[in-house]
Amino acid sequence: MRPLDFIVHALSRRAARPLFRSMMRGRATIFMLHRVTDTAHGVSGHSLEFVRTAIRALRQSGAQFVPVRRIMEACANDTESGDDWVAFTIDDGFADQAMMARSVFAAEHCPVTVFLISGLVDGKLWPWDDRLAYAVARTQAAQLDVTLESKHLKLPLQSSQQRSHSLEQLRNHCKRLVNNDVYAVADAVARQLGVTLPDTAPPAYRPLTWDEARALESQGVEFAPHSISHRIFSRLSAAEAREEITQSWRRLQEELAHPLPLFAWPTGRPDDYTERDVGARARRGFAGVRLDRR
Repeated sequence: MRPLDFIVHALSRRAARPLFRSMMRGRATIFMLHRVTDTAHGVSGHSLEFVRTAIRALRQSGAQFVPVRRIMEACANDTESGDDWVAFTIDDGFADQAMMARSVFAAEHCPVTVFLISGLVDGKLWPWDDRLAYAVARTQAAQLDVTLESKHLKLPLQSSQQRSHSLEQLRNHCKRLVNNDVYAVADAVARQLGVTLPDTAPPAYRPLTWDEARALESQGVEFAPHSISHRIFSRLSAAEAREEITQSWRRLQEELAHPLPLFAWPTGRPDDYTERDVGARARRGFAGVRLDRR
């Protein structure tokens, strides 16, 4: 059982909630979801039925669903969150996530906040880390032998387990590189693996459209920025980091009626952003959300 499956199972059992309530007093639970399982295109995630069942079980057990902005407001006002508060977020802005928001969250009248990579939704890019995943999944090479910023990597690719582990190592190494050229690095890795990356997002990484986002917004789904390009803030210059915040927010303001001034850091690890970035975000009136994904 995956960690999220176990946690949802435990939290949704009415008999277990008093035990969790004592541990969670003054704390809320936030579930960060990502992709919907799509075996035809090699996308792993959760099925719509699992998410739907989890929402219903949590509701039956006494969970109170709130938008993540309510939790952030409680934090900003130094007030306690409800012990039974549960919020859901989704990050990036892929088409399957729009389907999840529409057919599960809106249908179940459960709040959800989607953090959008504006460049993805604008059709200007598809994320560098997904470009690496695409190349690793499709290469015929038995291993990747590459030097990136003076570090030599020799990663085996013969089995699915090796590919998964090597992809994680490759992504983690790229997060430590100067990120202004991480897209060029991803493209160079793909070339070395003998894989041609499409100029536009392939079906597995197709983004939702702004029209879909507006329709979802009218059904109660909330949206907030998640950068332009999904690059790692701590590896960008101050000017680049500011642009990622301000321009992604500008695009949401241009396209949506009520975007939220919450900002989710790409990949969300503590090393992925700095006090410089936290200050830049705060000066522009944003609250911050840390979303750990990969």
